[in-house]
Amino acid sequence: MVEALSIYKKWKGYSLDYEGSRKLIFSLRESNSCFVKNNAIRIFTRNRGCDFKISGCFPDKCCSIVDSKGNEVAQVRMMKEVEKLIESKDLYHVVVNPGMDQAFVFGVIAILDYIYGESTHC
Repeated sequence: MVEALSIYKKWKGYSLDYEGSRKLIFSLRESNSCFVKNNAIRIFTRNRGCDFKISGCFPDKCCSIVDSKGNEVAQVRMMKEVEKLIESKDLYHVVVNPGMDQAFVFGVIAILDYIYGESTHC
């Protein structure tokens, strides 16, 4: 019932220390309203507001992570060479721009994979 009343669908990404304590690193939000025209998934880091958004279509494996200034910081694509050989959508070609945290990018990809019903289980 709470999900139906919320205007956002939310997912959270945590880091774990050696003792198993969780620390929130980022959250993904998607508008849950039929009145919102742009249902882009937005990524919020723990210390700031909306820092990134997903541009493109993750289920088609053709999207980018874009920062608040409009700069593409990572790209996700389907591996065309492998796609022809096997019928799997579990293989990605990911390019992370210099200076961007690779663990953060792959955490976002894992949650997107989960959201869209692929092989990642959270």
